[in-house]
Amino acid sequence: MLEVLRKKGVNKTILWIIAIIIILSFGVFGTAYRLDNTINSAGTIYGHNVSIKDFQQAYLDARDQAIRLYGDEFFKNGNRLDLEQETWDRLILLKEAQKRDIHASDQEVVAFIATIPYFQRQGQFDQALYEEIVQNANLFDRSTLDFEAGVRKQLIIKKLLDEVAPEKILSDAELKKEYQKRNEKLTLEYVLFSASDFGKNAAASDDEIKAYYEQHKEQFRTAPTIVLNYVQTKDKALADTLSKELTPGTNFAAVAKTLKLEMKTSSAFTQDQPILTFASNPDDVGKFFAMKPGEYSPALEAPDGWQIVQLKEKNDANVPALQDIKDKVKDAVLLEKGFALAKPLADKALGQLAEALKTKDFKTAAKGLGLDPQETPAFGRKDYIANNGIVQEFQQEADELNADKKLSGIIATSQGPAIIYLEKMEKPEDGQYESDKQNFKQMLSAEGRNQVLITFMGQLRAQADVHSKIKHQ
Repeated sequence: MLEVLRKKGVNKTILWIIAIIIILSFGVFGTAYRLDNTINSAGTIYGHNVSIKDFQQAYLDARDQAIRLYGDEFFKNGNRLDLEQETWDRLILLKEAQKRDIHASDQEVVAFIATIPYFQRQGQFDQALYEEIVQNANLFDRSTLDFEAGVRKQLIIKKLLDEVAPEKILSDAELKKEYQKRNEKLTLEYVLFSASDFGKNAAASDDEIKAYYEQHKEQFRTAPTIVLNYVQTKDKALADTLSKELTPGTNFAAVAKTLKLEMKTSSAFTQDQPILTFASNPDDVGKFFAMKPGEYSPALEAPDGWQIVQLKEKNDANVPALQDIKDKVKDAVLLEKGFALAKPLADKALGQLAEALKTKDFKTAAKGLGLDPQETPAFGRKDYIANNGIVQEFQQEADELNADKKLSGIIATSQGPAIIYLEKMEKPEDGQYESDKQNFKQMLSAEGRNQVLITFMGQLRAQADVHSKIKHQ
């Protein structure tokens, strides 16, 4: 019945209002809660008590809004929403709206409800259908009076947010310019002054190494590691049998041997970089790190069968002694010197390149200066670039480049100073823009408003200073 919410063409006003729950609720996993019946307050905002009744009403209003947003999906995965946080946010916003004397009339409430598709038959509002859905114990389970009161508050919140973040109207020219900027593909040419290469020609004394170590100890702190004993088998029944026989204090290898299984021991590894044997399920790796030495896991499914593991040892994060990592500290000293040696050469090269580009292309100019020009693959200004090293670092700097300014200044990268040049800029086709125009316009408007609202909500939360008395279960 509520599947219509997920179909295209739902009223734009409805989408904006129900989107509030996304803007304001930052929690991913929801919280089951209960109110302590021995107290009369659910908590405080702005130093004033919120009664249990008022909190419960606001919570149900937030739940109604989530049902309107997610439809049937709410009843499957609604526990992933942080409705408790949403409830406090609603109460804070309503308090702010009250300060600003914002109201919603009966006519506005009626008009809004009449536009909701699942209260309609053949495109017309149906009172009987409305009452049936609202009062249905498997759907909203509310009285129409309470449901309408919740809608009124929702409309008041919308008016507040519209006042705080009014829609910015862009001209067609401005909209197209922003679309092209976000969707054009750039190819950069660049020269990198590699700090590691320059560092190879430097020297590091023992005193310099010691001083660097003392000043940058945290840089060398190791992550916690664990070592596991483990057994692998393709036979689930055998894995279950072994798991049942393993009790605290038993000899893992001996018990495994009685079942003709071999216990192995892993090398030490961190949670962020588990060894391949255990890497298939990050949740399992997290559980291994939470175990105590000697503790066993149950039989766990693995790509090639089943695993049972025992935590053999756990090593906390620590800063190794200088003598144990002297070579690593020396490399860090040389790299720092490499950055210092590379910077003045990059500064000099920038001026020479700017002059040479008056008559030559970038590659020719760079090679003429004895530099080694490189080229990036094409990428978008707003593309997500994962694990692509220096290209990802160039992406933000490339925002400043255009047809009138193709050469960058000196860019500090993790590998050393660099200079980039806009070699090619491919704009999207006009037909693509016309096809995407409306959706892009709405997305851009929502993006701008959301940034304003996130800041606004953060300020209100700080002022409200919520102290919740809700107990989680």
